[in-house]
Amino acid sequence: MLSYDVVVIGSGPAGENGAIQAALLGKKVALVEKEAVPGGASANTGTIPSKALRETALAIQQARSRDAHGIEVRVSGTVTVPELMGRRGLVTAREHSRIRSALNHAGVEMFRGIASFVDPHTIRVAVPDGGQQDLHAEVVLLATGTRPFHPPQYSIDNARVYDSDSILMLDRIPRSLAILGGGVAGCEYASIFAALGVKVAIIDSKDRLLPWLDAELSLAMQDSFDVLGITRHQVTRAVKLERGERDVLVTLADESRLVAEKVLVAAGRIGNVEALNLANAGLKATDKGLLEVNSHYQTTVPHVYAAGDLVGFPGLASSSMEQGRVAMNHACGGNRKQKLPELLPVGIYTIPELSSVGESEEALKAKGRDYVVGRASLVENARANLVGEAVGFLKVLADPANGAILGVHCIGPHASDTVHLGQAVMALGGDLRFFAETVFNYPTLQEAYKYAAFDALDRIRDRGGNVTPIDRAAAK
Repeated sequence: MLSYDVVVIGSGPAGENGAIQAALLGKKVALVEKEAVPGGASANTGTIPSKALRETALAIQQARSRDAHGIEVRVSGTVTVPELMGRRGLVTAREHSRIRSALNHAGVEMFRGIASFVDPHTIRVAVPDGGQQDLHAEVVLLATGTRPFHPPQYSIDNARVYDSDSILMLDRIPRSLAILGGGVAGCEYASIFAALGVKVAIIDSKDRLLPWLDAELSLAMQDSFDVLGITRHQVTRAVKLERGERDVLVTLADESRLVAEKVLVAAGRIGNVEALNLANAGLKATDKGLLEVNSHYQTTVPHVYAAGDLVGFPGLASSSMEQGRVAMNHACGGNRKQKLPELLPVGIYTIPELSSVGESEEALKAKGRDYVVGRASLVENARANLVGEAVGFLKVLADPANGAILGVHCIGPHASDTVHLGQAVMALGGDLRFFAETVFNYPTLQEAYKYAAFDALDRIRDRGGNVTPIDRAAAK
């Protein structure tokens, strides 16, 4: 048996960064990955591949809307989805190389195989050639991630009915696509395929798509779906799928029906825990295959930590990276007080993009906190017009007493980048005056912050108020 201070299972964002953090703290670290390549769903089946397809769809849409004379853009009827992902192969190959290099540089030893608990401190690795290797671990970090959930009422055959991973292997762009589920994956794929010219219908049980977002933002996304020609069936579910010779007949709970050539089941994700033999470690997953952890990402077994998608919301690569670091800092004698920042940005890669950080209007109302809204339309933004995406808005929520930024919400081009400026100003105790008085490059998307700040300050003055600059030292 080989002995290690830390054994990490899974090489996605949480596993990679957790392993490196533990190694940097002087620990002897092993990382076990069942696949031939590192990176987990982020690099291989989800984040990078889907964003590669999105970039192609977005480029096609932008080219069509830039009014460049003499240029004709069309999608071949024989092109496959993998071909449309363009630079996906290059990007993932570079990610694999980067991850391996980073782990090697940190001194992390890597094992290929399926890991399972023999007892709370012993990990057995079943290697591809049929052998096995036992590893003793003082600390274990579980970062095995998630996979698409397959509801039992739908038969996913990857011929007519797909999940959010297999949809990326379509042999050609379909005429029509029905998407069952209006979560992040469902909404992203709906806008991507619609931009590629596919007739898309999205079916969701809620009355508002992505209801955890600021309501104005998610309603604006629904409006953008209408513009793209996406048909929305809300407050209902698909209860039956019937395959015909060319199409699938989808029957909804409200007894309406629709026909689509292909169906995407986007019903959320489930944790990859089956092979772990969690009971041997004294652990039990939820019915969604997730593990419950405390603020340090410890499970109920103190020396076993879990991070990334395996612990549930928010399930983002960005937050997973920090979760792995926080967990191993606590486990390995680093900054044991470190916790995940409260200001976590959310980026949703629909077309157009959505991004948020901080409080929503609904959350502020529920808390009884006074606030003022400042908006800037990206329709009037020169850069947005130049790139052919003059849609959406930037919305800033602020405290009317001192101008403190409480939340930022954006829909439009590069929203997930744009939101970071608001996040930084919030984190450093800034206020509306920063945006109003600073000089932005022109033309840029970020100059929208200035006009949103002007709007908010005007509303404060209309109330008879006068913004008092924040005492930054006190804010810290």
